[in-house]
Amino acid sequence: MKILLRLTLCSPALSRELAADAVLAKALGARPNAAVGHVFTKFFDATGPVLARVLRCAQDQGESLSLLRDMQFSGEEINAASHLEVVCRSTIAQSRSDVTATRAAWNADSLHLTSSEWRVRLPSKIYLSKAVPPSTIALVDQWTGEYACGIDATQALRCSGLTGWALAPVLHPVKGTLHETGFHLTTSELLPAALADRTRIATYDDGPRQPSQPRRYGLLSYAAGALAQTPDFARTAEPWGPWRTPQWVVRQSVRQWFVESGLRGWAFWPVLEEGTALHGEHLSRWEETLDRLACAGASIAI
Repeated sequence: MKILLRLTLCSPALSRELAADAVLAKALGARPNAAVGHVFTKFFDATGPVLARVLRCAQDQGESLSLLRDMQFSGEEINAASHLEVVCRSTIAQSRSDVTATRAAWNADSLHLTSSEWRVRLPSKIYLSKAVPPSTIALVDQWTGEYACGIDATQALRCSGLTGWALAPVLHPVKGTLHETGFHLTTSELLPAALADRTRIATYDDGPRQPSQPRRYGLLSYAAGALAQTPDFARTAEPWGPWRTPQWVVRQSVRQWFVESGLRGWAFWPVLEEGTALHGEHLSRWEETLDRLACAGASIAI
């Protein structure tokens, strides 16, 4: 596995210094920008020499950097995992009326108890005006955490024999009519609580008297055997997604079905089991990366 980092916006002075170094400029994907001097478009390996040079430049300028993160896994690492985290690769934007109707419906719903310390939102209504591509399972806008299945994807799912999923209508905001090109992927199946480690962050989005809204940098990890009896489709006990929505976790059988059906819109990250080699490597790499950032006054953006 690799931890990848990318610079967020920094000061014009620092951006000019980074872009003036030809090697760094290429590694960071420096692009001129009239407002801030340069923006940086490429992810780089957190264990390589680039991070040390970037942090040194930032310290010389007296700046505290914020970096975006991504992760990369080999085919063997993904194949070896019994369960996988769904990663969005296709998004359909909502109109203003779609957003208004969706938020009104969600605010009328109650949050659901889970095996974790948090409650989660399991939306039953989603509004969308745009068409869903037939062979795609697409995230409905970037704020919902909810997926809509196109007609071909819906038919493939109905014929799959997979467990744990349900389909609800996608609604059009005009008079609540049914959407003709998509269905809302839902489930009532929730996983056990995930393990906590240094990659989990407390945010207190709802104020200090409420349980902290969790955010994380790393992979989902579970106690050995905790997921043995789970269905093919399920969602986490923690509201990792926006608006307190839980993250989708699926078995390898879902990935195989997805690929063999020629569907689009999803990628997959391994879900870790405590005590495995990849779990140990994951913790070691993240602890090293977080320590290096902390020593330089830098952080991961959430």
